[in-house]
Amino acid sequence: MKLDLPEAKHEKDYLEMVKEFTDMNEKIIPWAANLKEEETYQEFLTRIQRDRETGNPKHNNETAILYFLIDSNGKVVGAEHIRPILNEELRFVGGNIWYGIKPSERNKGYATIGLSLALEKCKELGIEKVMLTCKRENIWSSKTIKKNGWVRDSEYEYQGNIKERYRIKIK
Repeated sequence: MKLDLPEAKHEKDYLEMVKEFTDMNEKIIPWAANLKEEETYQEFLTRIQRDRETGNPKHNNETAILYFLIDSNGKVVGAEHIRPILNEELRFVGGNIWYGIKPSERNKGYATIGLSLALEKCKELGIEKVMLTCKRENIWSSKTIKKNGWVRDSEYEYQGNIKERYRIKIK
């Protein structure tokens, strides 16, 4: 398994992943992997490249890097989204990493592997203290996070949901 920056060669797999999320009436997680309405795949690639290089103007021009999680057959099975620097809101409600797995590829250990690979990317980026959050009722995500050595820091309410905040220090 590996993390790859999205490229033209991933289009078919990516669109299959988007369709699966849509067919399951689920939002694509991480949200940065979402294909916006009326957006082509090439426009998606341009948008995430801008976010990686110069930042998103809607988010104080802070950079973010989207990776596709690629299985041993070269197929896209999920996505990892890393924000090297957190603005005030993301320090409270979001964190450095968001991740999601294609519905048909869940319960295969991919989330645990993907999160571990995302931590390696954080280390490469020089992020020493990493934070992420999940809804308290998302037991599967909580288990995945804990398997990677994260420590639960606190809980808080956000938009009617109880969220758990986890932290890990990278050595």
